[in-house]
Amino acid sequence: MKSFKDFLKVPQTKVGLVFALIVPLLFVVIWMTGYHQAAERVDQLQVALVNEDGTQGTEVQKQIETLAPFHVNVLDSAQEAEQQMNAGNYAMVIVIPEGFTDQIEGGTGANLSFYINQGNADVAKSILEHAATGMTTQMGQGILESKVQMTLNQESINNDELSAAIGQAMAKMNEGPVKAEINKTNSVSDFATSMLPMILGFITYIATMTMNIQFNITSNIMKRNHSKWEIFWGRQVLLLCIAVIVPLIVDTVALQFTDVASSFGALYLYHVLVSLACICFTQMSFALFGNAGPLFNVAMVPLQLMTAGNIIPAEMLAPFYRYIGNFLPASNGVQGFMRLIYSGEAVGGFMLHLLLISAVTWGITLLRVGLQKEAAQQAPVSPAAVQTQH
Repeated sequence: MKSFKDFLKVPQTKVGLVFALIVPLLFVVIWMTGYHQAAERVDQLQVALVNEDGTQGTEVQKQIETLAPFHVNVLDSAQEAEQQMNAGNYAMVIVIPEGFTDQIEGGTGANLSFYINQGNADVAKSILEHAATGMTTQMGQGILESKVQMTLNQESINNDELSAAIGQAMAKMNEGPVKAEINKTNSVSDFATSMLPMILGFITYIATMTMNIQFNITSNIMKRNHSKWEIFWGRQVLLLCIAVIVPLIVDTVALQFTDVASSFGALYLYHVLVSLACICFTQMSFALFGNAGPLFNVAMVPLQLMTAGNIIPAEMLAPFYRYIGNFLPASNGVQGFMRLIYSGEAVGGFMLHLLLISAVTWGITLLRVGLQKEAAQQAPVSPAAVQTQH
């Protein structure tokens, strides 16, 4: 079929075929290797432990450190632990309340307090909650088994008393002398709000990537009548206007549907930096790779989705991928927006990353444009010249 053969001869068709194959392959390779055995790296999660029960709670503290499948750090106060959790340093805070040991010894049972930040990755929240109930169950079983053993060691007990004691212990074991009091902090009232970090952080990258594809076509058309520096600086002014104006419009509209923990000013300023980083990053690919630039930008999509931290914490990824997100705009964007939207805490570290990404990628683009040879310009044809030719 002639049309089929002619279709395959067009360069854009070949590029489309490459995208059709490479994009799903990238997702398969990156996600299958990055998420491989992620559940076995739960011990990489950081958890804070606060003992408010003094020396009496020392034994309980040791039990928790032994039973917890996470890396446990002991802090002095619950307030400090909560601040550290909101700042993203801990995924959960465990508090041994005052009088916990006395309640256990008195046989009344006690609650162990767990504070889980809802600004965590979805997988992390589920793992933490499951681990909290699992730890308290194991602690309760250990306490009841100790009581049964103490009863067995009493020489004066008869068989009837022994049976009654064991029966009482088993009944309590079903109830559980230690219960998990799970407190979900920084919750959002609407599920739609939980989508906002992804919209503002990741979709911004997709939008700027698509925009720069079109701007690159425009730049190639303008080479006929403009110098490379005229095109470059004109494009930079336009991109800067977009980085300032588009986030203002998007954030204003988004906040008509929901409330967030941070102020509008903080959210907007951060969105400007995310947009700037995404713009500079995606623009750089065209300067380095030309028409293959879109393929590079698309190749970064699975990496940024995986390291964004909203699905699974970066600490649970394969070691090779654990820190890559620090160098990618959308990954920083999503993580920063999660903090702003859920807890309103400062995002200075993410802002620094975004500024560095913007500066380095824009610098590479500037250097590459400087090394490019100036394209020959076509002089515009005047109407008088056209009439003379006729």
